[in-house]
Amino acid sequence: MSVAAIRIRSGGWFSPGTRKSNTWSRQKHGTASLPKRAVKPARNKAATRRQVRIGGLLVTLALLTLRVLGWALGVLSVVGLLGVISLGLVYGYRGLTSSAHFAVSHVEIAGNKQLSVPEILNLSGVAVGVNTLEVSLGDVSRRLQGNPWIESATVRRVLPDGVAIEIVEREPFFWIQHGEALYYADRSGAPIAALELGRFVSLPLLLLESELDPNWRLLEEWMRAVERLEFPFGFSDVAWIRVEDANMLRIHLEDRGMMVDFDLSDWRVHRGILGQVWEDLRSRGELDSIERLTVMSGKAWVLAQES
Repeated sequence: MSVAAIRIRSGGWFSPGTRKSNTWSRQKHGTASLPKRAVKPARNKAATRRQVRIGGLLVTLALLTLRVLGWALGVLSVVGLLGVISLGLVYGYRGLTSSAHFAVSHVEIAGNKQLSVPEILNLSGVAVGVNTLEVSLGDVSRRLQGNPWIESATVRRVLPDGVAIEIVEREPFFWIQHGEALYYADRSGAPIAALELGRFVSLPLLLLESELDPNWRLLEEWMRAVERLEFPFGFSDVAWIRVEDANMLRIHLEDRGMMVDFDLSDWRVHRGILGQVWEDLRSRGELDSIERLTVMSGKAWVLAQES
């Protein structure tokens, strides 16, 4: 049977000779078939995935390389900048430390009583003309505190050309026997320095037995009260003080030729008793004839000088 062309209407879908896709053909065994499509070769999926993975790794490696290079360039830039700044600081410091504008022209000293200004200057090592920026404040303070009279020292720069030194000296309160020599001692009886002719201060001599441990708290309270003039005598009247036991003092008033034995325990009560007896003896004109006055255990005893 020959191929029959069927036309539904002019210019319709099955117009003969215009579109190959509109032609029907009958093949072997009289079976009609549609036109075959072109068969494309199948892709290798595994190979495709491998190529994608390798490409991604290459991209990641490229990005990482760029990041490392950027970081390295940043570090080099910072190092270079710091080098330039450091070099500038070095040259700037050299310029400042060699400038006559910062040469020390005066040293201010405060707080000294026992030590003279030349002594402190010699101890400090600060000389006129040295650059104030090169003065080590810590070294100056340590040198000053190496002196037994100096308890603490504060050193500071007074720009552009000065140095200020403020010291706190140890206050001598007694003489004590230390070895074969007499020493100045502080309020707690600790030795400061040996007596010197050029630095002589008349103070009461504190006599302590080697194995005796005084009640330093009560002794300090009593000393403060004497300084406040709460007793009828002051330390300028005292030649020596002997600690008889932890709470008992023997006080020698050299100008009056009088010995006072005083009990430190409950010393405020004993202070009142001493003041009453002292005033009574003074009012009767007998004070200068007393050899010993003892106040202890809430009572007072008076021993007159032999005529």
